[in-house]
Amino acid sequence: MPCDPTEECSFGSCVPLCILIQDAPSSVGCSFFATKHDNYYSNVNAPAQNDSLIAGNISSDTPVNAQLYFIPPNSNVEQAQGGPVVIQPQGAYTWSLSQAEIDSVTTTRQGGVYRLETDLPIVAYQHSPIGATATNDASMLLPEYALTGNYVVPSYRATIGNYPSYMMAIGTQDNSSVNITVGGATAGGGGIPALAAFASTMVVLDRYEVLNLVVAQQNGGDLSGTIIASNQPVHVIGATECANIPQSPATYCDHLEEAAIPLEYWGEEYVGAHAPTRGNEQYHWRVYGGEDGVMINTVPAQPGFPLNLNKGQYHQFATSQSFVITGNGPFMPVQYLESENPNAGTGDPAMYQMVPTEQFLNRYTFVTGTGYDVHYAQITRPVNGAEVTIDGNPVGGYYQVGNYEVADVVVGEGTHFASSNQPFGVSQVGYTGVTSYAYPGGLKLEVINPQ
Repeated sequence: MPCDPTEECSFGSCVPLCILIQDAPSSVGCSFFATKHDNYYSNVNAPAQNDSLIAGNISSDTPVNAQLYFIPPNSNVEQAQGGPVVIQPQGAYTWSLSQAEIDSVTTTRQGGVYRLETDLPIVAYQHSPIGATATNDASMLLPEYALTGNYVVPSYRATIGNYPSYMMAIGTQDNSSVNITVGGATAGGGGIPALAAFASTMVVLDRYEVLNLVVAQQNGGDLSGTIIASNQPVHVIGATECANIPQSPATYCDHLEEAAIPLEYWGEEYVGAHAPTRGNEQYHWRVYGGEDGVMINTVPAQPGFPLNLNKGQYHQFATSQSFVITGNGPFMPVQYLESENPNAGTGDPAMYQMVPTEQFLNRYTFVTGTGYDVHYAQITRPVNGAEVTIDGNPVGGYYQVGNYEVADVVVGEGTHFASSNQPFGVSQVGYTGVTSYAYPGGLKLEVINPQ
């Protein structure tokens, strides 16, 4: 008997593809969590400021059935948001997330969460908001099966009062004990005590319960380097409501966000390829330590290297170069895009995690944002590596970075497919006037660092 289109034969049995993909885990999946991020502009009575969830069908020949669920505040029961949606092969679909944000306070909230479920594997992204309107950033979401309990949170210091650095965690199982060691002093609220920098507390989260943790000093405070250790998987977001990069003399602040990659998947080698050039900007970085005593170096040499980082520590620097960065333990480089003024000319701050070379894939499906002037797929491969194609077109125009080479490829708005006979990396970046978005294009999620 032939298998259903949502299944594949494995050892004589028909197994759902949503289960089979977990044998080779990656950023592709069938269940994803999201909740509205706190941004400069509130979405209350302003639907244009809603966050959006984008799903991309990775199949070239089979439609995907997708259902978005909403768990209302003070509830743990999923409610279907409209009927199922059919996403055509190589297509994408966008849902508007209208739940109000948790605005600049430390608290917990049961519900106010979305979960997307599909019958075939997809890729998923969250944009805050979707269009090219200030202030904006976006995240690649990780599938539920790949979430863990172990994170170091990226963020950035806030620029102006009432638009702080913060983090969020969504529980995926009841009675999850989430231990938190904060990277900066935090405000108390919702039964959570105020904490001094590097102090710890524990919060119990149920499935669909949200923790929102905010810095005590909303202008200049920074939660970067906060360590999460939970006994059950949680979905973690690091963010800043509005930040200037650098703090001066930049004109416009912008929202920053990333769905944090768990520590288990951090690597020991990355290509620190600077974002596609806009003008005469610098490229800003923070490198976060994933365990104590990690020795890290760069080629070519960058400010402050070589250095040692402990878990949760970070080193910040700015450069005009791309580089290869290696360590003897897990670490994570995060790139922060510079504000439009005075030197970039377009775009605005965004932050995105790099992908370890150990987690490169041979094939990616990725989806751009909407309404931007230009979208890039940044391709990284070994020098003279196997040909990479995007939508069947060979990639060219590489420049060398150590033993790797990088190409910034302009792509149209929508869904794209990149492939090669050899593992390579993809990052996505989009620019328009006074706003940008950036996120990894995908990655393998092999456990490199058991916790």
